[in-house]
Amino acid sequence: MSKKKMTTPQNGVEGQKKQTVKAKIVIYALLIFYSLYVLVPFWIIFASGLKNISEAAEPVFTWWPKEGVTWLAYKRVFEDGSLFLGFKNTLSFSLPPLFIGMFSSAMAAYGFSKMQWRGRDSLFQFLLLTMMLPGCVTMTASRLLYDTIGWIGTPYPLMIPGMFGGISAVFFLRQYMKGIPNELIEAAKIDGMGQFGILTTIIIPLSAPALFTQLILGFLGAYNNYMGPLLYLIDEDMYTLQIALRTLVSVYRYDVPRQMAASFVAMMPMLIIYFFAQKYILKGISMSSGLKG
Repeated sequence: MSKKKMTTPQNGVEGQKKQTVKAKIVIYALLIFYSLYVLVPFWIIFASGLKNISEAAEPVFTWWPKEGVTWLAYKRVFEDGSLFLGFKNTLSFSLPPLFIGMFSSAMAAYGFSKMQWRGRDSLFQFLLLTMMLPGCVTMTASRLLYDTIGWIGTPYPLMIPGMFGGISAVFFLRQYMKGIPNELIEAAKIDGMGQFGILTTIIIPLSAPALFTQLILGFLGAYNNYMGPLLYLIDEDMYTLQIALRTLVSVYRYDVPRQMAASFVAMMPMLIIYFFAQKYILKGISMSSGLKG
């Protein structure tokens, strides 16, 4: 008679442990690979800025300067005021519409989530439909419009439209505000508080994580905006950071270390902001993910 192998509970547990270990190895290997995929370009930019011009122009890339580390490229970037003027213009053109637009988005989100009025859901669905249109579709019409009213060459096209809010922020805040108990609003109405008072004293403070998340994401989009300033700005003194960086690359096309150093310096503000604000961003996203639609 042939003997059959008997599977004991202990063997089953050991098999599950082996499978768990294998799965963890695969997951960690994928995470390490993805981390390298993200971080290696940052290292290439930083290390290239430490090389001299001749070594950076060599066809074979080296991971560390063979001819010695030099900070001359970074020094030149800090001595050149164009990049910092672009950073100043970026803050000047993005922060006012960001904060005013976020308040406008919060008002709209409150109206769509907590107020009852005819056509509310239909209008909200129509606004969501506009998110399906790519920006390039309306680019030509927008530039013709701004040219007609004399806004070309001014920061108004970059500032005024953003002060009315954005549908993506309205959608995010609406989903968040729908999770706020209606009993708080009813109690405030009984106490004689109006809709604006309810918004400013109850809804906005309770929606602070979502608002902060949208502010960070909005600033990231404004900071990296290239096409808008390229279309509407003419005077070099008004160039934003991305246009100033592109101009610097064109002027010093053969000075690769200077280009890389400028790119690394331009990235640092957003990396610093994310380093300090990442837990608030994750908190806002995680808290909104479980709300009812």
